[in-house]
Amino acid sequence: MTFLKSAKAKAELASDIAKDHAAQTAQANSPIQTRKDIRGFWVQHPKSRDLFGAIYKTWRKSNAVRPGHAGYWAAYPYPWWSDLTGIAVATLKRHLDRLENLGLIERERGKFGGNRVLTFIRPTILGLRLSNPKSQDWQHLGHDPNTPPNGPAQGVKPNTAHKVAGPQSTDEKPLTMAELLAMEEAEKPLTLAEVQAILAEDD
Repeated sequence: MTFLKSAKAKAELASDIAKDHAAQTAQANSPIQTRKDIRGFWVQHPKSRDLFGAIYKTWRKSNAVRPGHAGYWAAYPYPWWSDLTGIAVATLKRHLDRLENLGLIERERGKFGGNRVLTFIRPTILGLRLSNPKSQDWQHLGHDPNTPPNGPAQGVKPNTAHKVAGPQSTDEKPLTMAELLAMEEAEKPLTLAEVQAILAEDD
């Protein structure tokens, strides 16, 4: 068992546990549980639909990780998402709140490379289940597709070492400055132009 040495680490762990519980509760209590439900919701909220689609497509090509979480995330600051979708930041946050409250996405804020704050976003199990996912999407999320929306991941170990591209936490073994700079250069998230090109190919 790993013992947390600082009050900050303990607080961050407690916060992560609370967020996970909230995400599971939102999925279990969501009024959107069927394909019919989601189709009706998208008709009523087309901007939320388009934002969810952009998140889904971006996440499929992203490989940022969060300590203690299986699977991968898309990790960018709010202005980046605003530029990608053409939705003003204030409006973007309202749509993200709606998608999160309905259990369709998970969202966390975290730092990378010092004071660089990014928004980590990905679809939930419920969001995937209602979106005609491919088998690799379930693998990318780090979940067994047979796991219920409010259940834990089955047979998937959380990400650990800095072995994939994307923002990483420094709560584990601290990186040297040279390692951090090399990581940021070699493993930084896709640029907005790169993601827009990917989305255009998918369309």
